[in-house]
Formats: sequence, C-alpha cells, structure tokens
Amino acid sequence: MNEPDSQNIAKRTATKAPSPVLSDAQVVARILAGEQHLFELIMRRYNRFLFRICRGVLLDQSAAEEAVQETYVRAYVNLAQFRGPTGFSSWLARIACNEALGQTRRAARLQSLDTLSDAQFQELLQTTAHQQQAANPEQFAASSEIMRLIEHAVDRLPRDYRLVFILRDIEQLNVEQTAAHLQIKPATVRTRLHRARTLLQERLSRYLEKASSEAFPFAGKQCDRIVEAVFARLAQND
Repeated sequence: MNEPDSQNIAKRTATKAPSPVLSDAQVVARILAGEQHLFELIMRRYNRFLFRICRGVLLDQSAAEEAVQETYVRAYVNLAQFRGPTGFSSWLARIACNEALGQTRRAARLQSLDTLSDAQFQELLQTTAHQQQAANPEQFAASSEIMRLIEHAVDRLPRDYRLVFILRDIEQLNVEQTAAHLQIKPATVRTRLHRARTLLQERLSRYLEKASSEAFPFAGKQCDRIVEAVFARLAQND
C-alpha cells in the first residue's frame, strides 16, 4: 500500500470521516482504495483499547503510548494483509501485544510490578475508605484516589492475569473475544480471570466493582496525541 502523502494528511481534518456505523472492513477497504486520511477513524476507534493492552504489558504510560503508535504504523504499512471481513480488532490486538512484548525484550527486563510497598498500599486503601464515607458512589468511583488504587492493584497482577482482566473487566469484552485477542482457549480466559479477580479482591474488596470500568482512561489530548504522532511518522516516509 502506498504511504499517505502530505496533501492527504493535511486534508484529513477538513474531510468528513465516514459514519462510525461503517464496519472495520469497509473503512479498511476505503483506505486501501486511496482514502488514507480515513485511518484516523481506525485510531479514534481503537486508541483506548490498544492503550490498555500495551499498558497492561508495559506498566508505563509513556511506553504504552509509544507502543500504540508503533502498532498503528505497523498496521498501516501491512493493512493489505488483513483478510477480514471480521476480526480486525483481534488483528490489531496481536500487533499491539507483539510490540509491547518486544519492548520488554529489548529492555531485557519488565518494570517492577510492585510500585507500592504493602505499607503504602494499605495507607492508600485507608485514605480511599475515608473518602467513600464522605462521598456518594458516583463521586467515589470518579475520584482520582480510587483510580490510582485500582491501577496499582492491576499493575501488581501477573502479566497473563493482568491482560485477561483488562480485556474482560475493564474493556468489557466477552470470553470468546478475549480468547481470540490473546490467542488462548476460552477455558484459559475463565481460569485467569477468576484468579485475577481473586488476587484483586484481596486488596480492593468492595471497591473493585464500583470503579474498575473507569480505570486507565484514554481520551481527549492523549487520543489526539496518538493520532497526530502516527500521521506525522507516516508523512516522514513520503
């Protein structure tokens, strides 16, 4: 597939993107037919999903953003290899997982899973409990402290459990979708999710259900940053 030229990239913000009701396969076909600027729709559609996967492996926001950018560049260059018509999200997820895992291999080590000591974690837990007494459930779930609490707890899970938990309980995918994305059996997804939840519940108890779906947000300026960075990298190849 030809790389997008500068003119196409410059035009993309002035061109109305297709409706989100279009399938991934339809958008891919239009990109391959020459509407390269529509790759933005793919990025807007999958930014948070891929960020959560990459962060689940790398445990670092900046590294995860870099991995997402590289995922999109690789996906764009190899877009013609997607056979479809279904399974595009799984195709992207595999690229993202491979890129994130590649980063850990290149660094020759994983970042520490224990970013908080047990004493620090308990202190944070107590602080959050006091906040709950003074706030209604909606305010509590939205508070920065509980988000930080959950993110640290998820970071401390073994990587295989962590990825399943992110896809199932945070990203809200079903068992079959999660199995397809991670290329494991559905029974393995169920087992890993059960173990992940058990480990998390030991630390989070009743807080988990209320706030987990809001963890690791990715929108606004973060989303825009990924889109702009990917198009800038693609433009360099003109």
